[in-house]
Amino acid sequence: MEINESYLNVEYECFIFFKLSIERINMDIFFKSDENFDKIIVDTLKGKKIVKANQITTGWTNIVYEVETDDGNYFFRFPRDEFWSRTIVKDCEFAGYIYNKTDFNTSKLELKYYNGKPFSVHKKIKGTPLAKKMDSLSDKEVENVGNEIAKFMYELHNLDFNKDEVFNTRNIGLKLPDFLDELLSLHLSEDDIKFWKESKIDDSCNNLVHGDLNPSNVLLDDNNNVAAIIDFGFGGFGDKYDDISRIIGRCPERFKNGIVKSYESYSKAPVNMEILNDKIDKWNNIDKGYINYMRSIGTVSYTHLTLPTIA
Repeated sequence: MEINESYLNVEYECFIFFKLSIERINMDIFFKSDENFDKIIVDTLKGKKIVKANQITTGWTNIVYEVETDDGNYFFRFPRDEFWSRTIVKDCEFAGYIYNKTDFNTSKLELKYYNGKPFSVHKKIKGTPLAKKMDSLSDKEVENVGNEIAKFMYELHNLDFNKDEVFNTRNIGLKLPDFLDELLSLHLSEDDIKFWKESKIDDSCNNLVHGDLNPSNVLLDDNNNVAAIIDFGFGGFGDKYDDISRIIGRCPERFKNGIVKSYESYSKAPVNMEILNDKIDKWNNIDKGYINYMRSIGTVSYTHLTLPTIA
């Protein structure tokens, strides 16, 4: 689908206005580690019996809590900085737009606010990340999972969408290259970002894309079928090769051929292997730079919450 360039470029003007407004009133729109998370969680889940809440140790972009209740488990995500605060709004809007539009289960996110700060809540989807299982799957299971991932990508990439209905937010890059530009500029060192400035992902953005389709964002059920696709913070307008290269680059080599062949079968068109391999290399460079960033900020200390039981 053709996308109006003037529409997509408006996020830059809005972002500048947004930043100046925040600086002018000196207001944080993200959460700090000493926030009153127990109150926020209790207030949000009013009417549910809370059993316990644990902070998840893998939340690099958000402070994440898993909360067990009598109505199932819920995940709370509280952005750690201003960039991820804007990202979580985009995540919720994108996930809401594509919900029930593919044959696959995707997270139904609720966007909430506490003192003007956005956070998200969603019910836990049962499943195990592909990242934890991909090395132990049989060849037949690899073929099946690869086929299901290819089907999801094809369905997402071919959704008929109205650009005015996907997002309400305008203060962050809605095209994947623009989003990555800001993300990497904020978090990568000068040395780690050189490759991006020299050869960034191209600006062909005519599809809806997940943007970060890696094995941690694909959940498998007990029979090793795809149970759900999650985490659409990078989601937006992009190119189909952004998603195909992302998942292939992060999976063992034996997934590659099956995913490519399945995508070709669904799309009835060949996958350009030169473009695919080039984008795999670019994603690998992004990952290396971001790993360096995460190491530089160190390990965060995590705690457990003791929350009151409420009726």
